Amino acid sequence: MTTARYVVLRCNGPECGNETHHPFSDTMTAGQLRKARRKDGWHARPGGRDICPDCWKAGHR
Repeated sequence: MTTARYVVLRCNGPECGNETHHPFSDTMTAGQLRKARRKDGWHARPGGRDICPDCWKAGHR
């Protein structure tokens, strides 16, 4: 049996529990993370906060 580790993006919006994961190694580079966020509509705010598409549209920035 083997285990796999995935990068999880969790929304840091007000009390938002949305999250997604990407089937990449947990040693993703910053460039890979930016591509993964953009592909799913996620946004990264200064300080490393991730905002899901729903919170972004609702103006929770």
